[in-house]
Amino acid sequence: MNSRRFIQASLCAALLGAILLAIGFFVDASRAWFAYVDAWNFGATVCIGALLLLMVGHASKAGWMVVTRRLTESIVVALPLYLLLFVPIAFGLAYVYPWAARSEVADRAIREAIDHKRAYLNPPFFVIRTLIYFVVFIVVGSLLRGWSKANDERPSLVLVNRMRGLGGGAIPLVALCLTWASFDWTMSLQPDWYSTIYGLYTFAGAFVGAIAAVCVFLHFTRQATADHAQALGRLLFAMTIFWAYMAFSQLLIYWIGDVPDHIRYYRVRTSGSWTAVTAILVFGHFFVPFFGLLNRHLKRHENYLAIAGAYMLVMHFIDVYWLILPVHDTQGARPHWADLGALLWVGGLSFAWSARAYARVSPLPLHVPELAKGLDYEAAV
Repeated sequence: MNSRRFIQASLCAALLGAILLAIGFFVDASRAWFAYVDAWNFGATVCIGALLLLMVGHASKAGWMVVTRRLTESIVVALPLYLLLFVPIAFGLAYVYPWAARSEVADRAIREAIDHKRAYLNPPFFVIRTLIYFVVFIVVGSLLRGWSKANDERPSLVLVNRMRGLGGGAIPLVALCLTWASFDWTMSLQPDWYSTIYGLYTFAGAFVGAIAAVCVFLHFTRQATADHAQALGRLLFAMTIFWAYMAFSQLLIYWIGDVPDHIRYYRVRTSGSWTAVTAILVFGHFFVPFFGLLNRHLKRHENYLAIAGAYMLVMHFIDVYWLILPVHDTQGARPHWADLGALLWVGGLSFAWSARAYARVSPLPLHVPELAKGLDYEAAV
């Protein structure tokens, strides 16, 4: 992979996105803010999902995951970037979140929910919680990355055990932080609605996005065998099913309850042109990848896996879009060029950041006990 060209192309995309987004804020500030929050959530969940994927690899001592470890680490190291990109959101909360708006909300149910949750849903506490989440994510990711690089230069079983211990021990903390973050970042967009499955739904989506990103980046490195591709494809297949299970479980609970105030969330997303977006998620995020990744022989082709990964990244973006934009476009889906601008800006910076991190280390972690086993990995039938 020519990292310099990749970085330059990513930065050019980010510059174009910044221009489009700036024009969007000038023309329609409210819509541009939603586009920015959407792109930021999309990228942040992919990075956090990559952190969880990295931790699972250390905790399970999976040999084949050693081959993809540096790719996963390079996605994780972009987390500080997303903390910086959160700064504009901290100053623009009133444009997106009804509980942060300076004017009184017209809808009575939402107004009552905001008054009831005022002690929790307020701008200062929201920002503080987000900082706490990112401190946890960044500290865990930095330690795992730092120890991995140090082990390249000064081989030590102590460092390997530290990575394994932190990888397994911190999973509950990171998972809980992601759960609370999902409540804050997206569920609180509609403060009169709540779901106890929402954290798991976000968790599954983040995992799918992270695995999909690794599938795409793996194509450019050309360092994996057909067996590695098959193992990664199986993981993407499994997490796609988990995402669908969480999505269906959440819908089923509210469909059975049939409480008018509670089903408003789904009523908006299944009316007008949002029905088409919902259909895309049902068929495109589950049925297509289910049958597309079911075949063992197809998963073993690196090019096919890269295409599948790129496709699932698009599906993850649509998923996040479906969670956020109906709050603004209540009458139907209204794609806006600011969406493209925000995605280019956030994605371009993130890709450049990750590519630079990947280029500065060995493509494979050295002196790891599982390395030899990982390089000779043979996937089960």
